[in-house]
This record gives sequence, structure tokens and C-alpha cells, in this order.
Amino acid sequence: MRLQRGLAALLAAAMLVVVACGDDDDTAQAPSQDGVTKVKVGTLPIGNAAPMYLGMEKGFFREEGIEIEPQMAQSGNELITALVSNDSHVAFLGYVPTIVAKSKGLPVKVIANADNGAETAEEEWQVIVSREGSSIREPADLAGKTVAVNALKGVAEVGLKAALEKEGVDPNSVKLLEVPFPEMPAALQAKRVDAIWAPEPFLSSVLAKGGQEVLAPYISLGKHWPNGTYATTDRYLQENQEVVERFARAMNRSTQYAAEHADEARATIPTFTQIPPEVAEKMRLPVWLTEIDRAQLEQVVRDTQKYKVIEKPVDLNELIWEGASG
Repeated sequence: MRLQRGLAALLAAAMLVVVACGDDDDTAQAPSQDGVTKVKVGTLPIGNAAPMYLGMEKGFFREEGIEIEPQMAQSGNELITALVSNDSHVAFLGYVPTIVAKSKGLPVKVIANADNGAETAEEEWQVIVSREGSSIREPADLAGKTVAVNALKGVAEVGLKAALEKEGVDPNSVKLLEVPFPEMPAALQAKRVDAIWAPEPFLSSVLAKGGQEVLAPYISLGKHWPNGTYATTDRYLQENQEVVERFARAMNRSTQYAAEHADEARATIPTFTQIPPEVAEKMRLPVWLTEIDRAQLEQVVRDTQKYKVIEKPVDLNELIWEGASG
């Protein structure tokens, strides 16, 4: 979830890595043993990553001759740095940090869709919420208020500002304060902030204590708004295209299976996160789709530039691998 924290600094560091490794004899060739290719996947300890683990459990990757080695990180910064330095082969990233990385000149390439927003506000898994008894109950009430986001210039800032504008609220009238997700509920109760951008499982926790749903940003922007992706580097793709094709095929199969078997997906969540089984059973899940909606993603690029997170637009033909769905 913490896909953007300190992204600018790490993008600069990643660029140094790219330059330093440019003439290195080391290659991005995928290691293979007994006909099975090991693919190191940088990921996060969040429920959204459940399809990959479910696919591992079901043997979908093994059937494609791939062994997944998850590499757990705590932020998108770590994931991007590991990816461009060849410490990992694939990374589970948000679309916004992937777009930012591409805009900064990093050689990232989208190879599969990961997760999306819901179809209705009642089902949406990340929502702006206010505390119990607060007068903030609808988007217009956020004007002049302070909202906690996990990182500035990231997924939450772009999504919230775009949604506020859609709802007729001046996006610049809202003050954003950077607060790590785990600290948001306490910050809300202590009145350090007026509302928070709460994804699961924090959303369910706050709502259980009387929190009020104010705005589901992704619902304002469109049905099944794109959130996350699996990405690799241009170099790894060039040297291992057949491996990437097999990974994408298995990942898409896993994504579709998770979408059709939510209970099985929920059961995997406590195995790779600190989310208790009883919470995983009730929390709202993201929508898992294999198709990449280019029209929506073009809008994400425009919004990312509009709210000054990037200076120049990103060409989706350069960002998305031609073999990716959609």
C-alpha cells in the first residue's frame, strides 16, 4: 500500500543504479534449474497480492515452468530500486508510481494488470472516512479540511484530487498530511486530521468504530478504476521474453481464478500478511481483472501530470508491453 513514500529520492537513487549497471557484465537472464525458471517477484504484505499466492498454491506458475520467489518489501520505493538493479525480475506496483518511474526515465514495463477499484461505493476497498460524529459526511464537507494520505505526490493524492474535482470540490481546498497507513486510525481519533484515505484492512477497522464514509475516490473516477500492476524492466523483457510470456500467462490465470474464488483468495491473505483470518474473512477485496483499460489509464497519466506529480506525459505504448492484456 505504501507505494509512494519518498518516491522522488529513491527514483534518483534508482537512476544512479541504472547508470552504474549500464556496462556491467552481469545480465538479467532468469536462472533456470531442471527446466524450472526462478522468477523473483518484489511484492507487498497486503491483501491485493493474494492472486499471486493463490496461483502459486494452485500450481499455475509451476505448470508454466516457473517458480516464484516472493521478495517482501514495505514500499514501492524498495520495489522499484530492486527492480532496476536486477535484484528482482518483476514487481507488484501501483500504476501511479510506475508512471512516475517511467516519466523519470526508468526502464519499467507493465506486463500484467493486478487490481482495480470496485463497481459501487459499498464494495470499494479504499475510502475517505471521517471519525464518528464528525460533520464531514459528503465530499463538499472536505473543503478546508485536512486529509491523511500515506504519501504525498502518490496514488492517494492523484486519486483524491481527481475525485474531488469530479465531485465539484476544489482539490486545492483540501490540505494533505502524510501519515503511514497503520497510524491513520489513531491520527483520526486524536483529531490530528479530519479524514483519512483508508484502504483495507484499516477501512473496516475505522468503520467498526463508528467511522463515516465520505468519498470513494475510485468510484467517482469510474467503475473498476486501475490501481495496481505487475511490471518488469526493458532489459529483463528483452533478455527473457519467453519467461515474461509464461509469467504473464500464469499471473492472468491466477488473477481470474482469485476473482472467481474469493473465499480461497481470502484464505491466503493471512499467510503472507499480518492480517488475522477473522479480519480477512470480512474485509472488502479489490476487483481482480486481467484486462488493462487503456482509456482509464490514459486518464491516470493526465491526472498525474495535472496535479504536478510528473512534468511530462507518459506514452502508454512505451509503458505497456505489447503482450499485456488490453
